Amino acid sequence: MNSNQQKTPGLNCPKCGAFIPTSISELLSASGLRCPQCHLVLTINLHESKRAMEILKNVDEAQQNLKKATSFQR
Repeated sequence: MNSNQQKTPGLNCPKCGAFIPTSISELLSASGLRCPQCHLVLTINLHESKRAMEILKNVDEAQQNLKKATSFQR
């Protein structure tokens, strides 16, 4: 794993293994992700992933609140 992958959230492509950078916000708003190397499109089954998406939304909101609190204290 290179240092860029350690800093950037994402996942490895199940087809070619390339790193697909993403964010929680992108996962919540996008209908899918595209591998930058082999162009495989990964779609998110919102029905099957409902609970996981709810948890991601809570994490995203917590991160946004933390950013607001941190920037307010500076």
